Amino acid sequence: MKGSWMMDRVLRRRRWIVYKRLQGWKVTDIAEALQVSEKTVDRWWSVYRSYGWEGLAVKSHAPHTIYNTPHATADIILTLRREKRWGPCKIAGYLKKHGGVVSPVSHATVYKILVKANLNNPLTRPRRVWGKKRFERAHSNSLWQADFKLTEDDEWMISYLDDHSRFISGSRVHHTPTTEHAITLLKASIQQYGKPQQILTDRGAQFYPARGGESAFTTFCSGNGIQHIVTSIRRPSTIGKIEAFHKAYTIEAQMFPSHRDFIYYWNYQRPHQGIGYYYPADIYFKDVRDTS
Repeated sequence: MKGSWMMDRVLRRRRWIVYKRLQGWKVTDIAEALQVSEKTVDRWWSVYRSYGWEGLAVKSHAPHTIYNTPHATADIILTLRREKRWGPCKIAGYLKKHGGVVSPVSHATVYKILVKANLNNPLTRPRRVWGKKRFERAHSNSLWQADFKLTEDDEWMISYLDDHSRFISGSRVHHTPTTEHAITLLKASIQQYGKPQQILTDRGAQFYPARGGESAFTTFCSGNGIQHIVTSIRRPSTIGKIEAFHKAYTIEAQMFPSHRDFIYYWNYQRPHQGIGYYYPADIYFKDVRDTS
């Protein structure tokens, strides 16, 4: 407010100089009335004669150079949004970790670029938060999360996700969600990546018996030295990491020709916010522990 008032005051003085010159006042009289030099009066009279009233405008002393995001960086941001549907945080994290020669930018800058391009996706309601604490195992193959998901093609996807790295050690799609399919995939995943110390699932019928006793899935785990853990009732955040994978699958899988292609992309090409925008495979193989 103070700066604006000062600029208005200066402009009024410049205009007063011109008004008095137009009325025939002498330069010496104007200079004496305003307590300025005759050179100042001559200068603003000359500016008026060359540029009119607009030339008297007070120019800001703020830097005139505005450092906009380079076009190459903005193009990459828009491409990632259109092709991969990533949000501002993921795009900013990707540019920082994997952008190469592209200058990193903040997620706020990314958001502004998306808004300007009408590519933002505002929330219709606040995100639902189940809890404030986040838990993560210290090493790969310490804990795998497992769950079934009904896809948009009315098929069932069973997946195993490493809690530490978010690496998908196994994922297949079937017509029906059965315990046999869960065990078959677990066998294949163990053969390829080694066995986890624990497996965490929900209380679905494929993993947890509704009428007590021990499920076939738990029996298989026990027989292979794996502890089967089930989630607490009404605590969905317990398997939140694999639920996040399911959400990404719903949004992004349709961009890939096959289920296998999407899983490869998730493991080796998709940066993950929860692990510092590294790729899951980078963390999984770096921190894997032999549990055989």
